[in-house]
Amino acid sequence: MITTLRERIPFINSWLLAGVFFSIPLTVAPAYWLSALILVFWLVEGRYAEKLRALAAEPLVWLFAAYYAVFAVSLLWTEDLDWGRRMTGRQGFFLLFALYFSVARREHFGRYVSAFLLAIACCEALAFYNWAQLHVWPDLPDGIRVEKGADDTAPFVDRMMYTPALALAGYLAGHRLLFEARTAGVRVLYAILLLTTTLNLLIAGGRAGLLGFLVLLALLVFQRFARRPLLAAVLAGVLSLGIVAGGYAGSDYFRERVDVGIDELVNYQDRPNTSIGLRIVYASNAWRMFSESPWLGVGIGDYLIEYTKVNAIHTPQWEPMYNPHNQYLYALTNAGIPAGVLVLAVLLFPLVRRGPEDGRQRIRKALPVLFIPICVFESYLMRSNLSMMYVLFLAALWCGVKERPA
Repeated sequence: MITTLRERIPFINSWLLAGVFFSIPLTVAPAYWLSALILVFWLVEGRYAEKLRALAAEPLVWLFAAYYAVFAVSLLWTEDLDWGRRMTGRQGFFLLFALYFSVARREHFGRYVSAFLLAIACCEALAFYNWAQLHVWPDLPDGIRVEKGADDTAPFVDRMMYTPALALAGYLAGHRLLFEARTAGVRVLYAILLLTTTLNLLIAGGRAGLLGFLVLLALLVFQRFARRPLLAAVLAGVLSLGIVAGGYAGSDYFRERVDVGIDELVNYQDRPNTSIGLRIVYASNAWRMFSESPWLGVGIGDYLIEYTKVNAIHTPQWEPMYNPHNQYLYALTNAGIPAGVLVLAVLLFPLVRRGPEDGRQRIRKALPVLFIPICVFESYLMRSNLSMMYVLFLAALWCGVKERPA
């Protein structure tokens, strides 16, 4: 009986992994419980030597472990160890990459994507209900809505984390529409999902997520018309401009977000503590911090302490913050140049790495293409749901893959 259970564990863990994919746009707690259960089954299964050899041969395992370690090491020169341990834990999903990579099954990749898209579809339905309750029928009962902002329509996580997940879902729906669907009915299904995802992005209000979606949409067009780059450029431009113009003309909320964003950008010095103004000030003060401690950083637990000092000198009218809202500056200020090099490697290595032409090569490029630009506007690799999304998809995309020779 024990032997039979051990033989079935890979299939059980693969289904549990699909459950982790389903939890990406939801609260992160179920993902932790499912990951703990996966680990228990992984240990019961045995075959340690075989599994550890496979992990040792995968470069992303070492890269992600190094990325976590560089922040953990910075605890050595951190004064506030309690906060430092808490912030180090935000990189925890990079350690879980090894577990996800070990249990992911190459033949089940479609299952993982479907689980993610199903969760997104459910969240979109709830978000549309919330939007209708806020803007059309206020007498409707309150829906499931995250308690972040009065205008946030996302059901479980705020728009900062919700919209990048939507962006990837839109790309995956488009990829299935253009490259994978074999029947008219399936094409219609993914066309509808792509449309509802686009509309959800326009009502959600997350500007970085929308930017990431437009970048992925352009990438998808270039992948579809790889042999006709001029046509791809024209189509990508028309689609991007059409989405933005349509949203601006058809949604009061989207138009307000755009107008407010432009005003905050142009007049940020006269608009203390506004969204875009704060990001500009965070970035300038974070760069000052990095310039003072370029090699080792201030230590992951002392960012707020040191930022408060710099802020009091240069921008006292602005509120201090524990996070520069920029992944690159987050790494540089907390753990110095080594962390900066590693965050670039974490994002760029999956982009340039050579893999097989197996129908998934386009998606392997899409994930870093999404994160590279949006990480300018937020420290997304330390945001639980999105660092989980990045790690999970890379594990599923590279498991069982043998790299092509250069």
